[in-house]
Amino acid sequence: MACIKNHKQSDLVVKNLPISQGGFGRHKCASCAYEMGLINGKKKILNFDLESFISGLEESQKVGRRHKSALEAYTLGFFHGLSGVDNHSAIKDKLNMASQMRDFGLTMIARGLINVIYAEIGAPYSHAMGVVSIANGFEILIKSKIVEEHPLLVFEQIPKETKIPDGNIKFEDLIEHGKTIMYSELPERLWATTGYKIKDLDLYNEFGKVRNKIIHFSIPKKSLPDFAIKFTFTVIEKAINDWWDTTILEYVQDLDFGGDADIEVIEHLKRLKLKVNYVIDSTGNLEKVEHKA
Repeated sequence: MACIKNHKQSDLVVKNLPISQGGFGRHKCASCAYEMGLINGKKKILNFDLESFISGLEESQKVGRRHKSALEAYTLGFFHGLSGVDNHSAIKDKLNMASQMRDFGLTMIARGLINVIYAEIGAPYSHAMGVVSIANGFEILIKSKIVEEHPLLVFEQIPKETKIPDGNIKFEDLIEHGKTIMYSELPERLWATTGYKIKDLDLYNEFGKVRNKIIHFSIPKKSLPDFAIKFTFTVIEKAINDWWDTTILEYVQDLDFGGDADIEVIEHLKRLKLKVNYVIDSTGNLEKVEHKA
């Protein structure tokens, strides 16, 4: 059924959204979504079943709302509800924030991978530290992907107005006064904001538990290298292939300064029978390949 509500003011706002035909917000009334976001933003309601709400909206392809994503409209409304129509500094800088987070997260994962592929002789606890780096790095990557949509979506608790004297939320305010979402809750927020589902969620959760055990209790008696490699190339590599068409192997090469860590990783992948979308050619360069179904 088509939406017949009077959205005169909201239509003026959502018409400036980029065209989007993807996700569960396709063809749904963007103005309805914007207005609900506005309400929830004013009330600072973060725990909201966004997919159910948008899926239940009436359809509308009225001029101005045509081909606009209801998900993006809701997000815009939410943060307009928080602060008015003028974007905070943190919103304006979101792409720079996301880019820096992405680069740091990928570098952290690559460093962790290098730690786990070599023996611990002369480098005690390097395997455990590698697991921690890989888990932390992927947590940053997921948040980076969410920040591409909007910086505040990675926060469970946002800064209170009384903590922001000038009324303009900056990146530093988010760090000092905000509380980001926990590792275990990130897949659901990622899915709600981007539509992407983590591959092998059970492995993702298990890896997080091992990371926590290492940090808070003790190092588990299991093959951490194999466990870390499997997680990196079953979960992380697939995500960054899909998100940014890149590979963690590229970052391994950058960190290893002409060494053979990338070749070592490839050998481990062959041993563990894990497929990746990249090979190393005779000159040491990465080349993307297509696997037959």
